Amino acid sequence: MLRGLLLLLILAFPTLLPAAEQLELEVWCELEPMIQDSEDFPLSAQAARERALEEARQILSAMIYGASFTYVPPDAQRKTMEEFILTPLAELKWGDRRLRIAQAEVRDDRLFARVRYDLEDFQDARRRAWDSNSIPTSTASGRYSLFSGPAPEGKRRSLQEALKQAVRAHLQPVLFNKPREVRGELLLWQPPRVILDAGDYVTFLTVKLRVREIRSYSLF
Repeated sequence: MLRGLLLLLILAFPTLLPAAEQLELEVWCELEPMIQDSEDFPLSAQAARERALEEARQILSAMIYGASFTYVPPDAQRKTMEEFILTPLAELKWGDRRLRIAQAEVRDDRLFARVRYDLEDFQDARRRAWDSNSIPTSTASGRYSLFSGPAPEGKRRSLQEALKQAVRAHLQPVLFNKPREVRGELLLWQPPRVILDAGDYVTFLTVKLRVREIRSYSLF
């Protein structure tokens, strides 16, 4: 009788499986960008949707897998130009069914899309591996002119500039002598925020980062 009662309870109150971990962010794209190399102007609903999804795919890839970086600080005395190279460690595939637009609306001639991505277990594990107080965070912003090239190039450049500034902000208080080159890995920790300001795209973000190698200038 006890077994029968337990069976009735299970059928009446089914076991609740834990919901899949999820990342959510908002992206936007201009429907009538200042500079556009496409004949689709203003952007059609389909083109705007695809552009928003592509931006979200790139951001989520940086939030899940991260990227390796190489940073060369500028040095006028040595005539060294500043260089910042990012290499994605992995990327979400275009058309990933876990990536979807949950909500979209048009405001101020821009399509605002709320995008969600259901993490697989191994992706969630990657994020959790970075969630440690021993891995520092760095917050920064970067800007790039919206007149620099066809949309959305300026927006991508502002994101890259913000990532570079985040690396610089982390290195400045811990390095007393200017290094020749710094290598490491970073993970976009939170969805970035992008605004338009005085003709520039401005990106605000927070990253987690690991410095793997610091190469100093040789002493003669």
